[in-house]
Amino acid sequence: MAFSNPQVYMDELAAPLCRRFEAEPSFYDLAISACIVLYHFADVVAHVRGGKSHDVAEEIALKVPAFHTIRAIANAGKHVELTRHPKSELVGLRAEHLVRGNGAAFSDGSYYSDGTTQSGARETVVVATPDGQKHECCTSALRFWRISTKSATFFRRSAIEGRGPQNTLADGRSTFGVDFFPLLPFA
Repeated sequence: MAFSNPQVYMDELAAPLCRRFEAEPSFYDLAISACIVLYHFADVVAHVRGGKSHDVAEEIALKVPAFHTIRAIANAGKHVELTRHPKSELVGLRAEHLVRGNGAAFSDGSYYSDGTTQSGARETVVVATPDGQKHECCTSALRFWRISTKSATFFRRSAIEGRGPQNTLADGRSTFGVDFFPLLPFA
């Protein structure tokens, strides 16, 4: 399997995990795993571009702000405490800040200004970040996944032809490098 291809990475690794997390939003293992896999999508794109993961992660976060939360959860989940992050208000996030709680009040993953939600909201993994904001992990992860995969044009072959190995999968899909987002042009 060519996980060094952004399309294959999203289709074969991230998509099944995100679908499981969507079905079981209160599972810690799925919350942290989905965030880790989605965050490391930046590594795949950087590999294809021949660039730096950090730079790609910053580009993604400009287009999908929820990516900052995904990145913070991924690193806090792996390293116990987040000691550095481009958004200083997320530094200090700890793995134990991930808790099961009621889902967001609104479909965009936001809560009322006092951090509460509607009664009867589904149970999900939530995180209260050091800046006092409450985030529903599932909504953040799914928002990024859906935005990044909603159009075939997000993964079109183009500007990087000639970079990296070219192989073909059994189903005819190329493992050859592809563009990430047309919104994220290659340098």
